[in-house]
Amino acid sequence: MKKQASRLAVLAGILSLGAPVLARAADADPAVARVEAFDQTMVAVARQGVTPARVRPAIEQFFNLAFMAEVAVGPSWAGMSPSDRQIVLDSLNRYTETRYAFEFRDYSGQTIVVDPAAQVRGPDHLVRAEVHEKGEAPVKIGYRLREFGGQWKIIDVFYQGVSQLATQRSDFAGALASGGAQGLARKLDAATAKLK
Repeated sequence: MKKQASRLAVLAGILSLGAPVLARAADADPAVARVEAFDQTMVAVARQGVTPARVRPAIEQFFNLAFMAEVAVGPSWAGMSPSDRQIVLDSLNRYTETRYAFEFRDYSGQTIVVDPAAQVRGPDHLVRAEVHEKGEAPVKIGYRLREFGGQWKIIDVFYQGVSQLATQRSDFAGALASGGAQGLARKLDAATAKLK
């Protein structure tokens, strides 16, 4: 991963959301354990030879992409038909798994260290982590998680203080305005193709 650590962080993100409201120990915070499990899963996948198909189960297990799609699309989501929502979600799923496969393709033994103290803000837990590689400054990453049906799921990631959801919402706006759900799906599919 050498110089790929920064690309990994594009999805994993850097957390910069201000002072914590509440901090908990890792053994008492299920969101921290969830992030550790996700990172371990992705490292295991990378060691086997990462492909979108191998990444897919981890994305399905640890992310709530349906929630993320709704937030990223914004108010337009409410006016979409169920079939249009599914078209967008399917394209976002393909993009996300392909992007993670791209980010982890050059994994070569880097370690991921998760901060045992999560920040709690309302329903969300914010978890910090760092990617360490010999001879390189640590890459700070972060995750926002929320509990859905008893399971903690990643709902946003941060890189250099910028929310992935906020970035996607801005990126999606033009495609939605000009082509609706189909236009957004085409945009996501084109981005996916560039990562293969």
